[in-house]
Amino acid sequence: MTELLPVLTLVGGLLIGLITGFPMAFTLSSSAIITAFFFFGSQTLPFVATNIFGMMSSMVLIAMPLFILMACLLEKSGVAEDLYAFMYQALGPVRGGLSMGTVLICAIIAAMSGVTTTAVVTMGIIALPIMLKQGYHKSIAIGPILAGGALGLLIPPSISLIVYGMVARVSIGKLFAGGIVPGFILVGSFLTYIAIRCFLQPHYAPALPKEKRVPLKELIILSKGLILPIAVVGAVLGTIFAGIASPTEAAAVGVAGALVSALINRRLNRAMLSDAAVRAMSITGMIMWILFGAACFTSIFFRTGGQDLIADFLMDFDNPVLIFGFILAVMIVLGFFLDEITQVMITVPVFLPVIVQLGYDPVWFGVLFMTQVQMDYLTPPFGFCLFYMKGVAPPEVSMGDIYRSILPFVLIQLAVVIFILLYPEVVMWLPNLLFG
Repeated sequence: MTELLPVLTLVGGLLIGLITGFPMAFTLSSSAIITAFFFFGSQTLPFVATNIFGMMSSMVLIAMPLFILMACLLEKSGVAEDLYAFMYQALGPVRGGLSMGTVLICAIIAAMSGVTTTAVVTMGIIALPIMLKQGYHKSIAIGPILAGGALGLLIPPSISLIVYGMVARVSIGKLFAGGIVPGFILVGSFLTYIAIRCFLQPHYAPALPKEKRVPLKELIILSKGLILPIAVVGAVLGTIFAGIASPTEAAAVGVAGALVSALINRRLNRAMLSDAAVRAMSITGMIMWILFGAACFTSIFFRTGGQDLIADFLMDFDNPVLIFGFILAVMIVLGFFLDEITQVMITVPVFLPVIVQLGYDPVWFGVLFMTQVQMDYLTPPFGFCLFYMKGVAPPEVSMGDIYRSILPFVLIQLAVVIFILLYPEVVMWLPNLLFG
């Protein structure tokens, strides 16, 4: 029988760390070590260390720093600027075209980087001032950047899906394939909303004046900005889905493609490489420390019997609707305080056995999980993307403007989460087609 006091001590330590703002990696590890020492004795601590060393030896984790380095190189290679220059002219003459183009660029950046911050920060710096100067309403200028930027959690090569695959021990290639269709659905839904909103309220997103438009010949020249990012994305995902390379090897291909992109754009130099490498190292280090702390936490959580306690509690519902409702509610609450990596490490080992027992595929649950967490990143008042945006937005953009702009996109995101929950085959169609 599970003893409640060790479980409450472990979870209580986590809550105290969240409330006090103590670094998450050390909150997770310290609460686990203290609980292990007082309730199970010092002989339990080597078991915790063994779990951490086992995680460090995972080949899957090698892909993570490579994809992060690829993202940092692309961020500094000028690809985003070239993309926006093309979209500005190609879609600018359409009402709401700049907002729609921004969503598309964010999706492409997500497919090149695998993280959320890159697209939000980059488009917040490049696109937002231009749209506001063009006369776009704040709600139709800010919201698409936030919603499009969060796609990095779902669209491959998502770093978060790699971590989920390591924890759940499922194919990274299948997870990447599973994220593509929901990603397209979200992009299409965002574009449809923008088009309808601009049709009903045309003054919210005026078309680009004729005097600012370029002739067709120059537009074709600008279209070369699409070639490099599409080539990088095609090389990474194509080698995985064709079975030519593993995700780790494909990540190396992506780094090579990013270097070539920087060379073609004449941005490749020692200072640029140094900045990208240092930034990639700092991001990787942060994630790894969180992974180590979460490994401590989950190993002691299992030792206390907490996983069995929650599994028995969920199965007592005897109704999949109630079970999934509880799981999503827990994820929403955790999303107020935790990043997706920490959520994966804490909740997936607990919830996944229940999901499998109900007969659902771990790949489907991984995509559902990331779609849900993506919504958490956008949900006021604590969504991480909202604070990224505030950090780069012009002074006239208030936090209230950001909150109001994102609400329609959060509702769209929620609708897609429910859609995936009701129709799992939407997620599993492409993985089954490509991998059997």
